[in-house]
Amino acid sequence: MKKLFLSTNELDKNCIENLGLSELVLQENAALGVANLIRQKLDFGKKILFLCGGGNNASDAIAAARMLSGEYECELFLWSSNLNQNAKTQLQIAKSVDVKIASEICEADCYVDGLLGSGLDRDLPQDLQDLLNLINQKPGLKIAVDVPTGLNKFGRLSPICFKADFTVTMGARKIGLYSDLAKDFVGEIKLANLGICEDKFSGESRSFLLEMSDLELPKRDKQNVSKGDFGHAFVACGMMSGAAKIAARAALKMGAGRVSVVNLSDKQIILDDEIMLKNSFKLASSVAIGMGLGVARFDLGDFITLPCVVDADMFYRDEVFNLATSQKAVLTPHPKEFANLLKIAGFGEFSVEEVQSSRLEFAIEFSSKFACVLVLKGANTLIAQKGNVYISPFGTPALSVGGSGDALSGIILGLLAQGYSPLNAAISGVLAHAKTALNFKANAYSFTPNDIIEGIKWL
Repeated sequence: MKKLFLSTNELDKNCIENLGLSELVLQENAALGVANLIRQKLDFGKKILFLCGGGNNASDAIAAARMLSGEYECELFLWSSNLNQNAKTQLQIAKSVDVKIASEICEADCYVDGLLGSGLDRDLPQDLQDLLNLINQKPGLKIAVDVPTGLNKFGRLSPICFKADFTVTMGARKIGLYSDLAKDFVGEIKLANLGICEDKFSGESRSFLLEMSDLELPKRDKQNVSKGDFGHAFVACGMMSGAAKIAARAALKMGAGRVSVVNLSDKQIILDDEIMLKNSFKLASSVAIGMGLGVARFDLGDFITLPCVVDADMFYRDEVFNLATSQKAVLTPHPKEFANLLKIAGFGEFSVEEVQSSRLEFAIEFSSKFACVLVLKGANTLIAQKGNVYISPFGTPALSVGGSGDALSGIILGLLAQGYSPLNAAISGVLAHAKTALNFKANAYSFTPNDIIEGIKWL
């Protein structure tokens, strides 16, 4: 996993004050990262329009234009005349090698966004919104310097954003680039080396970007074993049995030695041959509750002491408060369910839009107060525990289908049954769930929970 930062200003400052790298050297390396990406992605001789504000993002963009001038037809569009000293210095150098200044937005093969950085703390002025609307509609390669203009450090849009094909972020990864709202605007994220390797440039962090290498699949490296060595996963079945059956099948496919369903409703259910029907949670290694639960009754004591996955209907019942206090529990809400969980937990009433706008802050605050592991589902799923946040960037539209969340709960349940810690079960479960969609070879719109379950065996 990689470290994420809300801001890298302090990291830049450390390089300058303690490591001896001047601000100009950092800017030159930042610009080189942009220039090298353009050389990889754009044929020589094409026209590039660099959109420049007045700050350090503009400095990087202007320096990149100077580096590419001669190889490409480079022009600068200066949206702001109020340049800081760095931008003024870079502009003077660029003019000395005959980089042209454009008086208006012209047609180009590539547009480079050096307008504003991540320090944005207000809505964009109308003229800049109009400019971004115009650029976003134009064809051509689009590259953002550090952060697309209109995206703030928390990953919120203000209210429009430059729509990049690539974002070249500088020195270390910004957490705002990995918000749900940012996913359609940042494109592919590239990290530019500022003259010192990422590990030495960055400092301590409590936020992390997950990689597929963080996926830890169950091992079968011992020969003298039985099904009892791999745990017994139980699923509580309520009013709608389909969700519970999806979770149970996913837990079995994820390696649980045995999987049972406890029917809490008065409806008869038919299970696959591999799934057992039980009348209690006795001898369970791990349990899952919430999927399809409805108004079915249960004894909270059956769950509070066991590794537990909590989902769906449980987030509309007050008992979820007690489960959230358990360090053995993994809570897996989607944004609407999380809004209700926040209400039950005493944080206040929030709309789904407010939750989505402040996913990071809410996840940190909730996980700092409650002992459970939080899995806040979304385009980029957040996993949080004790104020630490882990982000999975692997979500795809294929996973936006009914039953997908039930399969995720079952995957995590199966890992808990095999002795994974709640945090490790959540991380590996989210990654395994996403990878089944990434591995899927057919049309994304035809993806179903059965494909998730079937895909587990190909991980």
